[in-house]
Amino acid sequence: MESPPLITMKGGTGNGLEIMLDIQQDEYLPVWGETDETSFEAGIKVQIHSQDEPPFIDQLGFGVAPGFQTFVSCQEQRLIYLPPPWGDCKSVTVESEFYDTYSITACRIDCETRYLVENCNCRMVHMPGDAPYCTPEQYKECADPALDFLVERDNDYCLCEMPCNVTRYGKELSMVKIPSKASAKYLAKKYNKSEQYIGENILVLDIFFEALNYETIEQKKAYEVAGLLGDIGGQMGLFIGASLLTVLELFDYAYEFPMMNISSCSISRLLSSTFAAVTSVRRNTKGITVTRVLP
Repeated sequence: MESPPLITMKGGTGNGLEIMLDIQQDEYLPVWGETDETSFEAGIKVQIHSQDEPPFIDQLGFGVAPGFQTFVSCQEQRLIYLPPPWGDCKSVTVESEFYDTYSITACRIDCETRYLVENCNCRMVHMPGDAPYCTPEQYKECADPALDFLVERDNDYCLCEMPCNVTRYGKELSMVKIPSKASAKYLAKKYNKSEQYIGENILVLDIFFEALNYETIEQKKAYEVAGLLGDIGGQMGLFIGASLLTVLELFDYAYEFPMMNISSCSISRLLSSTFAAVTSVRRNTKGITVTRVLP
């Protein structure tokens, strides 16, 4: 039965998870040659993840070295992505027999587990399910080449889409050397080990929240349909209005121009008739004689 999660009431150093580990380098397998699986480092790998997401320490973990106390300050981040046509996330339904909540990590582990069981009839120790674990011979002959194929060459079999809601934890790491000269003898006596063993095998890991809040990073639509239609309508109204006004001005000009010509012709004819009449009168007045009748 799983124990309930531990809860912290405030952030800062000393208010989170603090553990001291002995990595026991004496128990490491000797290195007889150099292969793809040969490990030259000493220490542990740690991954900070949400409770709904399975760990994928081999690829997503960070290292913690012996002889140091490592402080890890965390900040929760909630990422909200947009579905198509604005983004690439998918509202994926859970189709796994091992996990209840979808995540890229769960999808990847589920896919690799099914592929190994189908092709090698075994699974790795970190994989879920009830299939038998791979023996060293099965790992060398089948499991390792199969996993390399999934990672390097196959892009279609394990296609894990980005969910629209993701929770991750930003990290800031700092380290101090341990043990100090003042504490080396005490720790050696307490754990019945030599001071050299303490310096080469003991590490302290301190994980805490920077603050009891979270940061939301959300994608927003740069251009929505309503805004697009509004802009199109506004532009169409502007240009159509301007076009109609121009057409009406042309009709008005086409109507006014002949009328102006007709009016000009009428005025010209009237002026010509008036001038002719005046000239005739003047001519007639020159030929008029006035006869006076005497009584």
